[in-house]
Amino acid sequence: MLQVTLLGSHFYTLFIFSPGKILSVIYRDLRVPFFIIMAVVSYGTSTELDAVNSILMSVGESPVNTLSVQSPEVAIAQKTLQQVCREVQAEGWKFNTEIEYAILLDSNNHCILPINVLQIDLNDFKHGEDYDVVKRKHNGALKLYNLKKHEYNFDNTSEGKLYCDIIWMIDFEEMPQVFKDYVTIRAARIASNRMVNDGTSTRLLIPDEEMARAAVLQYDTQQGDYNIFNNQQYHTNPSTVYRPYKVLQRR
Repeated sequence: MLQVTLLGSHFYTLFIFSPGKILSVIYRDLRVPFFIIMAVVSYGTSTELDAVNSILMSVGESPVNTLSVQSPEVAIAQKTLQQVCREVQAEGWKFNTEIEYAILLDSNNHCILPINVLQIDLNDFKHGEDYDVVKRKHNGALKLYNLKKHEYNFDNTSEGKLYCDIIWMIDFEEMPQVFKDYVTIRAARIASNRMVNDGTSTRLLIPDEEMARAAVLQYDTQQGDYNIFNNQQYHTNPSTVYRPYKVLQRR
């Protein structure tokens, strides 16, 4: 019990319990909840530096305080982490997939894409089979190319927009923690082959990688509400098509 002065000269009696419990306030013989005390966990989320250090320690190297260190081991660890991060995200998960994302056409009716688009297709519910598109580079910019008409122009679109289903490349530190863990462990296994080439250390990392993969599958399944059909808007696999290998991979 603690008695303090709050709001001018009025005395409040505070009853403090363990972290996560209600802090009660007694003012003029009336007990009311004041706020929640929550324990702050500094290691609840990892950073890119944490991931690189985990990779370094898995191959017997000392951790570093900054990624700007001039070291070939740090460079290999960071490049491997970035490669694996890109590969994992390219599979398409709930956290980095957007459905019916509207992109405005430019003055030439070209659809210019952001550089962090990993995969893209037009939304079937908005455009049906009007177009068949792929991503291509044109005049130094990433654009959608219409394979049906063999051109970059998209004329007669609704409101001058294309509605796309996009898989984005997200920064490592914006990923859910379970994905950070999986990417880090997978990168550690690959880096171990590249830096040490020791089959024993690689085999020791495989069970951890499998457990981390199971964790991301569970997370994505809970978040995604996936099913085997492709005719229910907003409740389908990001690819919009049922493929058996995806069921084997995701379940």
